[in-house]
Amino acid sequence: MRRYVGFREFVQRDQRSLVGTALLLTGSHEQAIRLVLQAVRTVGLTWPPAAWESPGEHARIALYHGFLRRPTAAGPTALVRLPPRRRLIVVACLHNGRTPAELADILGLSEETVEAEVAEALDTLTKGDRRRLTNRFATQAGEASVPDLSARSLKALRRRTRRRFLLTAAALVLAAGFIVALTPQGQVWTSALAAGEKAPRTPAATGSASPSPQPAAAPGPWKMPPTPFVIRYAVPAKCPGDDPEPPLTGKILCSGWTLGLMSDHNPGQHPDLLKVDCEPGLCEAAVSLPDAVQNLGHEMDGYRELSPAVSRDGRRIAYLSAAERRYVAHDLPTGTKRYLSPALTPADIAHGPSVAVSADGRHFTVNLASGRLRTDFATGSAAPVPSGELTPAEKAAPRLDEEYPVWVGSPTGRHAAAVPGAPHGDTLHIVDAASRRVVKRVPLPPLGEPVTGEAVGWLNAREVVVELTGRASKDILGFYRVDATTGRARRLPGIPAEDRAVIGTAP
Repeated sequence: MRRYVGFREFVQRDQRSLVGTALLLTGSHEQAIRLVLQAVRTVGLTWPPAAWESPGEHARIALYHGFLRRPTAAGPTALVRLPPRRRLIVVACLHNGRTPAELADILGLSEETVEAEVAEALDTLTKGDRRRLTNRFATQAGEASVPDLSARSLKALRRRTRRRFLLTAAALVLAAGFIVALTPQGQVWTSALAAGEKAPRTPAATGSASPSPQPAAAPGPWKMPPTPFVIRYAVPAKCPGDDPEPPLTGKILCSGWTLGLMSDHNPGQHPDLLKVDCEPGLCEAAVSLPDAVQNLGHEMDGYRELSPAVSRDGRRIAYLSAAERRYVAHDLPTGTKRYLSPALTPADIAHGPSVAVSADGRHFTVNLASGRLRTDFATGSAAPVPSGELTPAEKAAPRLDEEYPVWVGSPTGRHAAAVPGAPHGDTLHIVDAASRRVVKRVPLPPLGEPVTGEAVGWLNAREVVVELTGRASKDILGFYRVDATTGRARRLPGIPAEDRAVIGTAP
């Protein structure tokens, strides 16, 4: 399977070091091999690694956590008679060269606790002789008998992949049957989507269960004829100054976005475009999308800010339609429109709806009160997302929300990019979503004054778009594409200085 290219070489390269560490922790070759196989399988589940990741480092951390979950001890050595956590800490620090600060971050302990555990272990094992214990660890780890674990690891991963595929297929079939069985005749909106037709509107319920009516001047559904342009960015249009009458819950308080477009050739006459500026090899234009909701009235917060989702190639955009009160998506080159959700319910509004697009631009996922609903744009079919198919970033969303003001998931969903609040607002964090560990810290470029940043989105698997703001002036200084591996930052020209810009493709 092409997905695991390089995995065999990684296992063969790192297995001796991993087995040596596991042997020190467990005291048994058999238990050490079992622990290492579990650790490399954990790495394999998210293979291939991101450019900034070290699979060996990932495996060692997985080995630490695997040992603490199910500690074992065999043999007569004094080391294995230590408590499991102390045993792990002293081996990680003295044999693997971890600093107390690093290990504290990995295990979720204080640095003082780690230092105290090391001191206790040193006193117990060698009366405080650090060099003597380090040499003893190296000797014992070097005696490990290490078979080739690469074939066993790959076999287990492939078997798991096939089993997961079969279970996913079965779940989708059951979900589709469930939806068809519960949908009243004439209201099968997913089949209307597949045919590219307009789905029927859900009749408004009477009484308090219905959200407040939207303002009378709501725009009509957006219609965009096929165009060779793709989306560079989307920025919110100016909202009217008049506040709607309370209650605000469920009301669309403001709608309208402006799309910045680009094409590699002049499309000629296109009356829907606001303006077209062409240079050799590049034409830029703008178009109004009045139907896309900006602010939706909310009982607790006053209102929620909603943003569209733009595919990384700039071909597709999804948003909450002010006219139809449901999520829709458009493909600009073909003019195709898909419905992504039924009309929002009061529960959806209270929950706070949102939409996201997959890395390849094919699947759109709408987050509703009842769960996540994923639509395949190519076919128009929609199905609930099983909890087992959530990405690590989606699973970690509640805790990431607590730790960072704003964060954005990577194309694979395995990482998140975020800029922490003060006083560290000048550093971009790349976070392993599963463990919530910061695996990379990238300083943001100074622009003549101290800056703060906000992660806007991922351009690709390694570049993050960051909006930079002057710390003192509060002025938006521009949008930069930051390479999460090298730290190189390049300005994205032509993006308006707007707080809520959504980035599509880049020239």
